[in-house]
Amino acid sequence: MARAARPCVLIIEDDARYVRLLGTILKQRGFRTLSAGTGVRGLDLIAAEAPDAVVLDLGLPDVDGLDVLERMRQFSDAPVIVISARGDEADIVRGLESGADDYLGKPFGVPELLARLQAVMRRTPQAQVQIIPPFESKDLRIDFAAAEVSVAGEPVRLTATEYRLLQFLARNAGRVLVPDQLLENVWGPEYVGDEHLVRVYVSRVRQKIERDRRNPRHLITRPGVGYMLRRHESPHAPASA
Repeated sequence: MARAARPCVLIIEDDARYVRLLGTILKQRGFRTLSAGTGVRGLDLIAAEAPDAVVLDLGLPDVDGLDVLERMRQFSDAPVIVISARGDEADIVRGLESGADDYLGKPFGVPELLARLQAVMRRTPQAQVQIIPPFESKDLRIDFAAAEVSVAGEPVRLTATEYRLLQFLARNAGRVLVPDQLLENVWGPEYVGDEHLVRVYVSRVRQKIERDRRNPRHLITRPGVGYMLRRHESPHAPASA
């Protein structure tokens, strides 16, 4: 029997010390690694190699790492962990809003990076495929088997974590879920308490599925409590007897 291909992690980092350290540790843990010292080279490798995950430094010599992140999200849903010496909360927020799945400040512990890398890779939509009926509510449709989302018949491109959040809300449609429930089931128990992460991702999902995210019809906030995906009657649903 052929061995399964090793998951590939792309390290976009211009500091050779971090590249060597991460490359060595990841290879010991069974990963295949690629590296790029510039943002442009990193984008080329993402397009050519389709890595399973990306570790992205913000302080690149040619292009700001956040710009790299925004550009890669135009064609890749690979999970991304941003690493940076920047400690400004605004950078963290912009990184998450631009499509990062997690954020680690330098210096960081290798065990923590490995744990977070494994966590974001477990959250890919492909790992969640189940044969259950699609969720349909007004113009929103979620096909769980295909891990596809559409609004008014038009496909919606979500990152892995955005899809996981929407999927969990859909499977609990009509119920108000507190932030810690979402954190534990979408990100993992180690993230419980990080309500800011939930707020950022709810905003990102709303931007993609709502006609007017300031007046949402689907993803509702119950102030001081939590969030709910509203189930409207599908226009295609059969009439009651």
